[in-house]
Amino acid sequence: MSKSEKPRWEGEKRVKGYRTFLLVILFISFYLSYLILLPFLDTLILAIVAASLFHPLQVYLTNVLHGKKNLAAACIVFIITFAIAIPIFLFTSTLVAQGLETVNNANEWLKAGNLQKLTEDPRINEYLAWVQQRVPFIEVNKTDIANSLLSLSRDLGQFLLTKVASILGDVAHLVAQFFIMIFITFYLVRDGLEMVERARYFSPLRADQEDRIFDGIRVVAKSVLLGTFLTAVCQGLAAGIGFRIVGVPGLFWGTMAGMASLIPLVGTYLVCVPIALYLLLLGQVKSAIFLTVWSVVLVGIIDNVLRPMLMKGKSKMSPFYIFLAILGGVQYFGIRGILYGPLILSFAMIMLYIYGVEYKDELTESKHPTAIEG
Repeated sequence: MSKSEKPRWEGEKRVKGYRTFLLVILFISFYLSYLILLPFLDTLILAIVAASLFHPLQVYLTNVLHGKKNLAAACIVFIITFAIAIPIFLFTSTLVAQGLETVNNANEWLKAGNLQKLTEDPRINEYLAWVQQRVPFIEVNKTDIANSLLSLSRDLGQFLLTKVASILGDVAHLVAQFFIMIFITFYLVRDGLEMVERARYFSPLRADQEDRIFDGIRVVAKSVLLGTFLTAVCQGLAAGIGFRIVGVPGLFWGTMAGMASLIPLVGTYLVCVPIALYLLLLGQVKSAIFLTVWSVVLVGIIDNVLRPMLMKGKSKMSPFYIFLAILGGVQYFGIRGILYGPLILSFAMIMLYIYGVEYKDELTESKHPTAIEG
């Protein structure tokens, strides 16, 4: 076909219903694609977030390597795998071993009848009398407390063993998902800009509006990851050091405290308070007081100062909204909601901002209508 010739469909008049038919077919194809990608949707989202976080490094490495995008992307994948994944794997292995040891020691302690001996300690009566005097509307019964502690210990041990077995049983699945994420991340890091530009082509929004959406989501993802997981690591490390000082296995219970810090309101106190009470029941009053002060002061400062500072960051999103987003996200999506909740709320707020800018005159007029002359 010569350059002067045009494809036969150019210039032809479209039949009635052509656009509707095309949109229906497009919707069906998108829905089928969604079903295909659904098993890997979480992996895909994590890969997108990872690629956006490592994009500045990709640009730097590409310049250093004289435009070799494949090599730059391979370096980033290497960093993710060997600087992040392998240490996490080794840490998890040690954590599981210490967790199993902790559960076994707790079971042996219960089988030896130490809980019964503990309830017969005369100091327990003093503690219960003090509680009954300060809080008279609460019925305190030593037998009920012993039964509750025994039931709680058994349930906790069974829960930990079940979770460990579940994680070990899903190792193959987790490894497969990780390699899929690495594979996707490689191409997203290498060709991410081209993919974004292609998406822009189909968007009816202006370039500045699209930039606000992409930049806002990237900044929120970064601040949430830093604010949530970095804060959890810091709190877990601080709690673990405190546990180690008082003679409690620091790695395992510090990790449990770090995971508990992801739970709004209660946080690390879900782990620190029971351990402090356990030390108090054993007669280690100084250790219990030290752990309580350590948890309230040091761990609490990290939660109240470091978390809001990291999570707000450049996103300019109030910690109040981030808290609600995480709380609602966890309620609906589970643990994934820690990331999904703030991303969804951030996207909604950006779209609300764009709508407010685009229809500012109409909104202003509706709020302040022109006076009708009589």
